[in-house]
Amino acid sequence: MSSLKFLADSMLGTLARRLRLLGIDTVYPGNAEESQLKYVARSQDRVLLTRDLKLARSLGPSAWLVSGGDVREEFLSIAANLSSLRSQINPLSRCLDCNDHLLSMDPGQAEGRVPPYILQSKSTFSRCPSCGKVFWEGTHSEKMGEEVAWMRRMLEEFGDGG
Repeated sequence: MSSLKFLADSMLGTLARRLRLLGIDTVYPGNAEESQLKYVARSQDRVLLTRDLKLARSLGPSAWLVSGGDVREEFLSIAANLSSLRSQINPLSRCLDCNDHLLSMDPGQAEGRVPPYILQSKSTFSRCPSCGKVFWEGTHSEKMGEEVAWMRRMLEEFGDGG
């Protein structure tokens, strides 16, 4: 099965970041017009994630309707469809800001790009080739790990008919 790629509309920025956290290719163009969303979805063979029923209907199976009052409920609303991607999940492999694949970075290359105390205390870094952001395991990593574990559990449950 080829991997699915997504496009999230302007109301789903947090969900887009959560999918990127799992390593799922998810473009978030911010406040794009409906015509732009349709164009990107079709030209890049992406599934549009939207809360807009009319927009979802206009794209048919190339759009998934998202519902829920918070990001976890939004995730659950598409989890059954996402469960087929379980084998393609590669957490922390994409930039949370711009969606590009992260590249490993030697600590020496991080010098001047991260605070000195981080350089002294961490040995593993990643960088985004598009936006230049540098990532390392920090205090937020535990919370991110818990969120990844929760999303994986939900995908397993939905994948098993849950």
